[in-house]
Amino acid sequence: DDFDKQTALGFIDFLSKENNIILTEEDKELIYSYVGESQNFVRVINKLDVKGLKEVLEYMLKDETSKLRKLLIMVKNKKFESIEYEKVINALELFKDSYEINEYEIDEDTKEFLIKNNILFLNPIEETLKPQSFLVWKAIKRVL
Repeated sequence: DDFDKQTALGFIDFLSKENNIILTEEDKELIYSYVGESQNFVRVINKLDVKGLKEVLEYMLKDETSKLRKLLIMVKNKKFESIEYEKVINALELFKDSYEINEYEIDEDTKEFLIKNNILFLNPIEETLKPQSFLVWKAIKRVL
């Protein structure tokens, strides 16, 4: 699961200092709002010595959006047995306005497919689903 916001901002601050990169509070907030998870924080910081922050974040979003589009095309072209395109689209549409939903709002096959393909994250204790990261959430909203 993702860090809470305070922990995430602290981690971004730590990474930037370790890599001698100066970030404003607004930069840290922007990184958090785009990627939301620790491994992506590392990716962003590592690329900042070559590219600007907005360019790095936009590239990562385009990459995630492209991956999601390709997965949806494969579903639409019936590359996966028992996965229905309309059900996948309907499931993803639940995240247009909400970052987290009850896991029972999506049928089991679609839910399992989206989890296995790193689109959604299941918290079985809370019985909730959410996108794997803010980056995936932004990609879902961009694709739909």
